[in-house]
Amino acid sequence: MKKIKVALIGMGNCAKSLVEGVQYYNENPGDDVGLMYPSIGGYTAHDIEFVCGFDVDVRKVNKPFAEALRALPNCAMHHVEAITTGEKHSSIVKDAFVYAGPTLDGVASYMNDFPEEVSFRTGSASALTSQEVVAVLKKHHVDVLVNYLPVGSEEATRFYLDAAIVAGVHFINCIPTLISTHDAMRVEQRFIDAGLTIVGSDMRSAWGASRLSEVLQGAMLDSGLQVTQHIQMNMAAGSTQGQENIRTGRTANTDFLNMAKPERLQSKHVSKENVLKGQNTVRDASTAGMTLYAGPSLTVQQKPGGRYVGSDNKIANLDIVAYGFAGARYEFSARLSVQDSPNSGGVVVSAIRFCKVASELGIVGYLRGASAWTQKTPPVQMTTSDAKFECDALARRELTNMTRGQLKENRPIAEALPYSIQGNVLDYV
Repeated sequence: MKKIKVALIGMGNCAKSLVEGVQYYNENPGDDVGLMYPSIGGYTAHDIEFVCGFDVDVRKVNKPFAEALRALPNCAMHHVEAITTGEKHSSIVKDAFVYAGPTLDGVASYMNDFPEEVSFRTGSASALTSQEVVAVLKKHHVDVLVNYLPVGSEEATRFYLDAAIVAGVHFINCIPTLISTHDAMRVEQRFIDAGLTIVGSDMRSAWGASRLSEVLQGAMLDSGLQVTQHIQMNMAAGSTQGQENIRTGRTANTDFLNMAKPERLQSKHVSKENVLKGQNTVRDASTAGMTLYAGPSLTVQQKPGGRYVGSDNKIANLDIVAYGFAGARYEFSARLSVQDSPNSGGVVVSAIRFCKVASELGIVGYLRGASAWTQKTPPVQMTTSDAKFECDALARRELTNMTRGQLKENRPIAEALPYSIQGNVLDYV
């Protein structure tokens, strides 16, 4: 089996954890803790190799791939002592390079107001054009392009989507763009016509707030309960694993700083609330009059002065009220603290292989099961068990009633495929 060649858009914390994580599993082949699927269609983590990246930060562009991953403002934990390139256990090919992409709307203007140790710094004069990005993808024989752009990067996402389609590359959309059914359907048809797969949108962690909310909401509904309140609040706080000994405050990582002001939050807010509503949607349970709210990001910053240290730790607080047998009331509260970026790597390492295996089976368009399992706003919301069923089948290289309709030979039409009707408008204004 050939290696799966992967390119990354954005060399931030999530990229760092994904790449280092693959190297970790290469170095420790007997350890599969943290991998939902040690094998997908015969592909393991060892079969993933990173061939190039795109970024806009002057500390990362036009630099070796491995060097960029540990450049500021990245603050995610180290999974390996040193990132290696072109060696036996490396996940990065020799001479892998980070190209300068266009900034477009990828960086909020107010990021310059934050200290450079924890924020973006742009200014490269060598940004590639769309045609040049296509040429780079073809030159490196890229199979899968992973979108790790900051939340709110609508124009920049379209730029790379267009390049991927022209270059014949599968796409994983890890941010909350294309979350309305109208946008998703339009983009899916383009991928179908190009004979490509896409997974999206808005990556959910392997075990994070969205997974916890989904499982709890679904379990309560399946038990016959009526959930009248589900509030999920997220904040950046605490220390990155391995840096607990640093005695200073902590500033949120770039993901949270990027969402520090409302203009970057709209799509993320909608997407996180889609998770809460989704389990009602698939069970045809009304949400009318219910309180279902997900606060995307409480951005924590240090006071001016001193040493600025970014934190990749994320804390979610959940509060649920439900009613059951003969009107009996239930109340549930939970607190989840996680390392944010490794949590991302745990699903993207699967999504990459799902794209490859699906393409070998002749499936085109959105991978509905893989999207429902790994993303907050997939084209079709599913129960946890149904999403897992679809992923399990794909991992065995088996078609299902859902994937059979997406075989290229059947010439699928996006409008005729299953969709959960979703918009890009908040229920709360």
